[in-house]
Amino acid sequence: MIKKTFLLALPLALAACGSPQESEDPAPQSEDVWDTATLVVGENGMQKRYGNGMAVASFGGSRESADKLLEVAFETVPEKSSSEECGAGPMEFSGVGPLQVAYQDDRFVGWFLRESDDVMTIDGVQPGVTKLSDLKQDFEVREIDSTLPGEFEFTTSSYGTIRGFSEGDEITALQAGMSCFFR
Repeated sequence: MIKKTFLLALPLALAACGSPQESEDPAPQSEDVWDTATLVVGENGMQKRYGNGMAVASFGGSRESADKLLEVAFETVPEKSSSEECGAGPMEFSGVGPLQVAYQDDRFVGWFLRESDDVMTIDGVQPGVTKLSDLKQDFEVREIDSTLPGEFEFTTSSYGTIRGFSEGDEITALQAGMSCFFR
């Protein structure tokens, strides 16, 4: 009896799940992003496409590999700095233009992006270009009650989270991983 009930209920349960084609989740605009981005940042790190290949620096990876990716992507050696007074403990940084990459114990732990023409998320989100109102139409956005003004967080198309900052409808910065913010 239990076996028959299970077999009758199984098709209904599977039908309720739907298929990937029926999903209403926003699809990444990956081809557009790869055509215009020098570097793509995400909830797990950074990446750069080379022809049919991909160079990736993931959180937890070595500083050496993340710095090399920055150097190749931007064709310049990143500027290095450090801070002993971060909320997460002492951190080191590498910066190129509007992108600052954070390290702890020589491990890549986060990034912070200001307005940029050529760095964006895989979903095409860019500070200074993407409007907060547009982001709210396409993604789940949560405003964060914080001492930092305009802080929000959104869920990406790959179901990770990226934090951001806005002034009115203008997205001024994005951030993922660890940071050197005091809240």
